[in-house]
Amino acid sequence: MQYRLAPACLALLGGLAVAPALGLADPRLDISPRAPRPGDPVLVTVSGVDKPPKGHAGKVPLTFFAVRQGWQALVALPIDDTQTELKIVVTEPALSQTVALTERRWDEEQVTIDPEMAEPPADKRKIIDGDNAAIIAGLKDSEPPLFHGAFAVPGSGVRTSSFGAWRTFNGGYRSRHLGLDYAARKGAATRAIQDGKVTLVRTGFLTGGTVVVVHGGGIASTYFHLDDIKVAVGDTIKRGALLGKVGLTGRTTGPHIHVGIWLHNSFVDPEVFFRLRIGIPTPPATK
Repeated sequence: MQYRLAPACLALLGGLAVAPALGLADPRLDISPRAPRPGDPVLVTVSGVDKPPKGHAGKVPLTFFAVRQGWQALVALPIDDTQTELKIVVTEPALSQTVALTERRWDEEQVTIDPEMAEPPADKRKIIDGDNAAIIAGLKDSEPPLFHGAFAVPGSGVRTSSFGAWRTFNGGYRSRHLGLDYAARKGAATRAIQDGKVTLVRTGFLTGGTVVVVHGGGIASTYFHLDDIKVAVGDTIKRGALLGKVGLTGRTTGPHIHVGIWLHNSFVDPEVFFRLRIGIPTPPATK
């Protein structure tokens, strides 16, 4: 008796890691976290299909990439989201799931700092606007997935400030904290959370020594308040690569590293992002 293998099977036997592999199960849709909150990243996994799914999360289109266990896409919930639920709809294959959004209470922090850093004068605000524009430009990412495996915390340290916290400086100016802070000794190593490409190295007025790394698939990371930066724009780096040292640069009350996670067009909670089971991307099957 002769057996004829399907093209996807032939590609697998030829050495390509394809998603999915032999013996497809029924199509399945999984969403993580199960009860997301405003500001959270959401991981959508579709398994049991042999071509890229199509779909959307609310009104946001989903961009899937192949992984060993199927296909995955990431979506960012806006930090000021007032919806009570999120509906994920996949049209090819026909799958859908609605998850309830959990209400979130944001921390309030009081910070005492040099007055110029608390409420920068007009000339400094122009510099800050330029810094912010450069950071956003560096975060824009059209690369395919460059990452491999889990994302890691960028170094040793104790988390001292949460994502989304409202900060009041010197009892007046109020702003939102769009990352996590890790207190560490001055000069401690700060390392890349994942493989990627360096798109920005800059000294910012508020952010101090700044590095932006894009990881592909719409994911990028920021690192603020660095000293002795060791990378340059255009460098291709691996997870754990030394980016620089923990410093006291920019607006800071003590040595620490600020880490931000950018997902498509929004900053999301790094603590939740680090817990997501993002698969290892695989090349698409060739025909």
